[in-house]
Amino acid sequence: MTVINDILDFSRIEAGKKEYNFRETDVADLVRSTLEAYRYEIEQNGFQFEQKIDDNVPPLRVDREAIARSLLNLVNNAVKYSAVEKYLRVSLYRSDGGVNLEVIDHGIGIPASEQPKIFEKFYRVGDPLVHNTKGSGLGLSLVRHIVHAHHGDVTVESTPGKGSKFVISLPVQNGQPQEASGASA
Repeated sequence: MTVINDILDFSRIEAGKKEYNFRETDVADLVRSTLEAYRYEIEQNGFQFEQKIDDNVPPLRVDREAIARSLLNLVNNAVKYSAVEKYLRVSLYRSDGGVNLEVIDHGIGIPASEQPKIFEKFYRVGDPLVHNTKGSGLGLSLVRHIVHAHHGDVTVESTPGKGSKFVISLPVQNGQPQEASGASA
């Protein structure tokens, strides 16, 4: 079902018709509840799971569903591409005038030469595990579109055989209202 939702969302984004519903949100609560809904799947897949959510994270104007989808895309990738060492950590903390949401795994990793391409639509890393694993190649592209619509950034640090760290950085708006509807990526 998530692949279908990703494709539908992506087609709306590409057509400039994706609307975001920005509203003041307790991001720490959003991350906790999103992870709680996915915890069973994480544990059923045998993962050592750590969650570190700082108490001093300010509320942000975000689209709750879109940010939850971005987090789940990153967590789902960590679960899919961690064949041997099943470790997952999700952290939320303040950083440099913004808030960072970090997903770390000890999975297959991504070669440096392929890291700039992973946020392109339909791109899939050349590792055999990737090609034997279901996916549309849209998840990371969707994450990038969503994060950019929130005036944020998404980065990756990864080493093949050691794992990956994805960081979504979202700005604190300091009372500046964002467009509540019609904002597109």
